[in-house]
Amino acid sequence: MSGGPRKVTTSRIFAAGTILALVVSVPMLIVILVLYYVVHADVILVGVAGVVTLFIAMGFGYKLSKRLSKVQDTGSTDLEKK
Repeated sequence: MSGGPRKVTTSRIFAAGTILALVVSVPMLIVILVLYYVVHADVILVGVAGVVTLFIAMGFGYKLSKRLSKVQDTGSTDLEKK
């Protein structure tokens, strides 16, 4: 592996976006499915728990996006110039 800056490509941006989407959506879906089908909770309770889980996951996604942007940042490469 070379010590030079990593080139920002469309596939890297797509991969980072996909990871962020999974981090935000998968925990909410798991909570909703478990509460509704396993616990047999009320629909309102399932909805509230899903929204709370979504906001918590969005906080983790925000922290992860900062970390991913630092990894992809090359300093001199601007996507608008290409």
